[in-house]
Amino acid sequence: MTTIKDIMTAKVISVRPETPLMEAAELLAKHGFDGVPVVDDGGKLVGILTEYDLISKGSAIHLPTFQKIIQNMGVYGKDKSHFKNDFKDIAALKVKDVMNDDPLTLPEDASYEDAVAAFRDHHRVNPIPVIDNERKVVGVVSRFDVLKPLSAMGNTG
Repeated sequence: MTTIKDIMTAKVISVRPETPLMEAAELLAKHGFDGVPVVDDGGKLVGILTEYDLISKGSAIHLPTFQKIIQNMGVYGKDKSHFKNDFKDIAALKVKDVMNDDPLTLPEDASYEDAVAAFRDHHRVNPIPVIDNERKVVGVVSRFDVLKPLSAMGNTG
């Protein structure tokens, strides 16, 4: 029987609550991730940061605002102090300012069916951290991971 351990990614890239938001956004873009677990110094899950959090949270400054600033750089040429203040606000943001601190998780003994059900019932969630009984992150499972066994079954023709 396929379990979560068969499909999850065990080598997890994570960030800390204090990680600068810009750095975390670059990490997501560089790896093509939809999200990364946020862990404390002991490796325990304290949240998740997703692309959705970056663009939709009601934080003081978020990516659409940053994009607006970039587009308005010509305007800022005349008033650099305004740009500096906006940029300082963005640069000061940490992961903890926009992360989801109550993420959906799956236990390490979850079945493949549990993972499928989690994605079916929670459309915006991706990836889902897999945790042990101490809330330590042991892996992440993505929508893509859930599809892997299905594509393997299709190739056995």
